[in-house]
Amino acid sequence: MNNIKLWILLSLLMGVGCSCTDIQHLDVEKEALNNLLERDKEKWAEEDKLREENERDSILIAEENKRLYELYLQDLRKYKASKHCIMFGWFNSWSAITPGAYAQLNQIPDSMDVVSIWGNCFNLDEARKKQLKEVQSKGTKVIVGWIVENIGAQISNMKKEDWSDNPEEAVEQYAQAITDSILKYGYDGFDLDYEPPYVSPFKDGNHCGDWPKRWKDDPSYPAKWPEDWQKDWAITKPLISCHKDDNKELENLFFKTLREKLGNDKMININGAIHWLSAESAQYFDYYVAQSYEGQYATWQQPLHNPSNRYGVDVADRVIYTETFQNKKANREKFTRYANYVMNTLDGKAGGIGAFHINEDALDSNDYRNVRAAISIMNPPIK
Repeated sequence: MNNIKLWILLSLLMGVGCSCTDIQHLDVEKEALNNLLERDKEKWAEEDKLREENERDSILIAEENKRLYELYLQDLRKYKASKHCIMFGWFNSWSAITPGAYAQLNQIPDSMDVVSIWGNCFNLDEARKKQLKEVQSKGTKVIVGWIVENIGAQISNMKKEDWSDNPEEAVEQYAQAITDSILKYGYDGFDLDYEPPYVSPFKDGNHCGDWPKRWKDDPSYPAKWPEDWQKDWAITKPLISCHKDDNKELENLFFKTLREKLGNDKMININGAIHWLSAESAQYFDYYVAQSYEGQYATWQQPLHNPSNRYGVDVADRVIYTETFQNKKANREKFTRYANYVMNTLDGKAGGIGAFHINEDALDSNDYRNVRAAISIMNPPIK
């Protein structure tokens, strides 16, 4: 009897154990997520809609900003092409990788008209090429230049003996080499540093050609000894005359040839001893840049502002009066006096103003403050 009861109890227990295999487990996490989805799906849909609208608005804003910037550039270029007193500057130590605004060409004010690269103007890396195009897109002309004394100056890939021993042929070669260099890098013209009456710190004598001694002593030498002057000339191949009124034939030929090769769409400026320039060569230059440093602008007014000057024409509206910023913080801070001079004393009859080492106005976090102030005096912004 007891065995039967035990057997029945064991059977019941075994039946209960078998039924455990049919238990269903509840996924609490999935259930919670489904509840959240049901509760927040409208909010998330609204957020998705807002995000899409913001993306569309961002695209539209970017396109509108691009359109407005193109209009701004068009206005800038139109302003640069108009007749006005320009802002000019010599820019030194150009580097697109050096930190800070001083070395960055694209940090100059948008309203700068002409920039002359002082040194380091060839063998451009991609970063400087990009900056050059950016600045030019604003209508700013970027030119290059150097002191010219003898045939071949600054054309480093040619030696003295590579230039012709015939003076006229050498002038043609040199003008072509300068033109080729300007066109290769896409510059807007040439800035001739013309300083024959000034003492050179790099050699004996002045910043003029290395003429044979008897030629220096007597500028009429070629006319007296026509049989051997070319042989003497070929030794050093001088170009710029050391005399104000004599021996100007070669330099005049050089100016003429350079203008012909560059064409009228390129700018040619002359700076330095512009009062030594021959009358016949005045026609080849766009601007005459006076190195009127330390506030000496008034000394250039009389010899240039009347038809009785050595050019025979009034060139007052093509004279640019320049200050030096090189290690001269006081000159930077007083630069607006140049703008006031051309606008008030000269009544706006000037080519404009400028500065040597103009990028020093980016030092001390000034961000060209003095240059911008001077531009505003000459050409007040439209309100």
